[in-house]
Amino acid sequence: MLKVEHIGIAVKSLQQSIPLFEKLLQTPCYKTEVVESEKVTTAFFQKGETKIELLESATEEGVIARFIQKKGEGIHHLAFEVADIKKEMSRLEGEGFTLLNKEPKPGADGKLICFLHPKDTNSVLIELCQEA
Repeated sequence: MLKVEHIGIAVKSLQQSIPLFEKLLQTPCYKTEVVESEKVTTAFFQKGETKIELLESATEEGVIARFIQKKGEGIHHLAFEVADIKKEMSRLEGEGFTLLNKEPKPGADGKLICFLHPKDTNSVLIELCQEA
């Protein structure tokens, strides 16, 4: 793993949360994007090398909607940049981690992604990401 690529935060409303984070971080949202595979709409902020991704569910049954129903708005996942996602997935699976997808899939911000099951990572959802 190379570095923390971004921190994902589940929100009920991007319309309300984008201005809040623009004020908080003193930087504009540089990108919004619909990610069909995850049924979310995302908004990205960057401060130095740190990126924040806000995630709003596109459907009432989506994973982000379910997360918010259970835990409320807040940190959803930590994403780590990797040089070779398939190699890293193989390594982690060999170490006993459970992958939530067996192949990398398209994610937001031009990345290939894979998630690790939080039961294996002290209840923290971990995302691996590589430039597509």
